[in-house]
Amino acid sequence: MSNQLDEANDLLMGGGVRAFQFNQLGDICRGRITADPKVEDCFKMKWDAVKKRWERTDELDTWPNGQVKRQIVLTVQTDERVDADDDGMRTLFIHSRIQPALRDAIKAAGAKGLAVGGTIAVQWASGAGTQDGGPKEYRCGYQSPTVDPGSLLGDQAQTAPATQPAAAAPSAAASLGVTQPAAVAIPCPPGMDLEKWAALPETQQRAISAAMAQPANQTPPF
Repeated sequence: MSNQLDEANDLLMGGGVRAFQFNQLGDICRGRITADPKVEDCFKMKWDAVKKRWERTDELDTWPNGQVKRQIVLTVQTDERVDADDDGMRTLFIHSRIQPALRDAIKAAGAKGLAVGGTIAVQWASGAGTQDGGPKEYRCGYQSPTVDPGSLLGDQAQTAPATQPAAAAPSAAASLGVTQPAAVAIPCPPGMDLEKWAALPETQQRAISAAMAQPANQTPPF
């Protein structure tokens, strides 16, 4: 039954995408989210004394009130490669022990939630992860996708950058390799958010600057 369930989940999640395994303390899954997040039920785990690892059972895992636990399933493009046929795509399961840390990382990044194109990092940071050694503890980092040029024109009355939510993100996210793009030399056009402008690729910055640099005597088409 367990093998059938594994096969069903593999088919559902794209068939052939490897699941990321946190095998050693310090392991990090880091990469870009390539598909819409999915949600699925969680199953109870049982300690295998012979294999010295946790194995999934066919019994649904529930909270004390009887509600079934749920986990988020992400498809992430990583730099990890184990053989010549490995494309680096990994399925990352965000279960209940990871969710609080990821929620904090998303808030620190000033984002509203996970999004395709966003960069995520999850690390097994502490805890033995054994039957008698305590559960695994995780820490997370998150960076939103590159902003759309149409969203750059912010409120002219917006106050100083110190009030912007993204200001608190770098310390936690940067330590996991999730960093904001470096600022570029192309000046930020008047009326645009400086931080969002710095996050744009140079090619987009040049295109927007060129489009906004119309002659003074030219009447706008709107």
